[in-house]
Amino acid sequence: MRVTERIDLPVDPDRAWRAAIDPRVIRRTMPGLEVFEVLGGGPLRRGTRLRTVLRVGAAELGSELEVTELVEGRDIVATGVTGIDLHVGIRVRPHDDGARIVIRLGYNPPGGVPGALAGVIALPEMRRRTREMLRALGRQLLDEPEPRRLPNPLRVASTTARSAHVFARAGVFRPMRPDKYLTIARQLGRWGATPAGAYSAAAVRDPQRLAIVDGERALTYAELDARSTALAVALRDRGVGEGHRVALAARNHRGFVEALIAVSKAGADALLMNTGLAAPQVRAVMDRERPTAVICDADLLELIDEARGATPATLTRVVSAWDDDHRPRSGVRSIDELIVEGAGRGLRYPGAPGRVVLLTSGTTGPPKGSRRSRIPVDAPVALLDRLPYRDGSTFLVAPPLFHAWGYVNLLMALLLGSTVVLQREFDPEEALRGIARHGVDVLIAVPVMLQRILDLDPELRATYDLSSLTTVASSGSALKGNLALRWMDAFGDGLHNLYGSTEVGWAAIADPEDLRSAPGTAGRIPLGATVRIYDDADVPLPTHRPGRIHVGGANVNDRYTDGTRLTRVDGLTETGDVGYLDDLGRLFVLGREDDMIVSAGENVYPRGIEDLLIDHPEIDEVAAVGVADAELGQRLAVHVVLHEGSTLDADGVRAYVGAQRARVDVPRDVHFHDALPRGATGKILRRELAAASAEG
Repeated sequence: MRVTERIDLPVDPDRAWRAAIDPRVIRRTMPGLEVFEVLGGGPLRRGTRLRTVLRVGAAELGSELEVTELVEGRDIVATGVTGIDLHVGIRVRPHDDGARIVIRLGYNPPGGVPGALAGVIALPEMRRRTREMLRALGRQLLDEPEPRRLPNPLRVASTTARSAHVFARAGVFRPMRPDKYLTIARQLGRWGATPAGAYSAAAVRDPQRLAIVDGERALTYAELDARSTALAVALRDRGVGEGHRVALAARNHRGFVEALIAVSKAGADALLMNTGLAAPQVRAVMDRERPTAVICDADLLELIDEARGATPATLTRVVSAWDDDHRPRSGVRSIDELIVEGAGRGLRYPGAPGRVVLLTSGTTGPPKGSRRSRIPVDAPVALLDRLPYRDGSTFLVAPPLFHAWGYVNLLMALLLGSTVVLQREFDPEEALRGIARHGVDVLIAVPVMLQRILDLDPELRATYDLSSLTTVASSGSALKGNLALRWMDAFGDGLHNLYGSTEVGWAAIADPEDLRSAPGTAGRIPLGATVRIYDDADVPLPTHRPGRIHVGGANVNDRYTDGTRLTRVDGLTETGDVGYLDDLGRLFVLGREDDMIVSAGENVYPRGIEDLLIDHPEIDEVAAVGVADAELGQRLAVHVVLHEGSTLDADGVRAYVGAQRARVDVPRDVHFHDALPRGATGKILRRELAAASAEG
């Protein structure tokens, strides 16, 4: 593959030359060029090595180049010596009253049919990028503003090809009868990338494959499709449909999944409620979101009744499939009863499938609603590009399905036609038992769950056959201290960590190699996402400089259901976290911006103190918070849970920190607990700890 492009500019040739070979200018002007750096520093000369990482189509092209020709002011040629076979040439010549800049790129794709196809896909994209680079270089030399970018058909085609490549590798595309392809296309055309669409397509592709296993019962995709359709019919009989919202408050079991799909098929929005919220929080959510129906576990009925507040008087209560005592309840119908009622009847399809409203964690304030409609194709592509999820894998999804991390992986499993093993509540030994019993390939977890499994007696862990487990994906909070290394040492290098939020989706993914080399990293930026670090004046920061993390991409949803929006800078949404990027493009998260402590004028990041203390052999859990202080402005307080039998005291904690950190990092207050307060998703409730510290 060869590309040659040129531009004529009314500028001095020497100035054009200096700009054209400046690595900083090249990195800034070439679209998709994520890394372009001189190894070892210094000026360019023959023999200089350059490291590049360029995204083209579905590929991330990494290469090390060597400058093989250099005629100062006129020509430079660099050739790939490792990685892909890449050839780059830049020529500058006087032309009329200015300069002509010519760029030549050569790229030899890997052999075979896939490689040839990659070359065909990459050629127009590389030509477009080279032209854009020259235009950007010209704007810089002429000091012209950058024009507004419009969607490019070639870029769209390249994105589609990249998505097809990733889906094919994961096994989403595989041989089927032509009529099945047509039926799946109709289902996805009707429902889109929603819970209804994902399950309906999987029911066509693999009707007899197990979809859900929840301990009490297993359902195939065909059974799940039929039962959710019957439930949707019964819900529509009760006036639930387009324009309505159904609150779903249930733990991890088949009833949650049936209700989620049924609400989507009925055309209503599904409001996923955190089952760990207190009555005042539930009331605040219901008053704001105004659901017309609630589907909940039987043991949550009393909480729902208490929290109904100003919700509509017509609110219908429906008990989910999980009811421990199975006793009749006045005015309440079970999901199973409604499924029987709606079975065998045709569903009148809504004008549009229902959306899903996810709640933020509420650890620092009232939970807010983030509405999701059809999932953009970038979302599953980004995950499948970095995570080894494959067609037909068996997933154990341990985080709550109402949480973004649990919900997303439920849909990913559906997309792959996989079996999802659910356990109503997380128990570390039950999780191991489930992995062994069902041959689980992929464990979805949050860090505290991994910690609880590691806390089990090694001899007990060894009694379970975990040989099927190849991938562990963790998200929801930081992997503190050496947790990643301890997990991989115990269970193998299959751990992946994802950083993101309900609002921005995922912004970084760390694979086992990343976690081995930099255990504290949140990972690298996935396909389709942009991450930039800004200072308090909204100025972009260079690598290794901490600042406010901002994220962009198709999966970002910066508007809440109450109309409020997150802060945006240059089209990127602020996450509320502080962190930095290193020279390899890895993101490191230091903590929440509002968690940062300013003590005696110096910044203290709680995450760093927690990472230090969690590695103390006598400490099981730790959280650091700031407390108002008349003299210092804020002082650092740590809350500690000790291992059983420990004799560590407050002075010992301070001495441990003081031996390794600056004086400002040494906690003034040390509190000991039997357990730290956590929400249903496993996040530490810092506001409760801060209040306890303030009370002394």
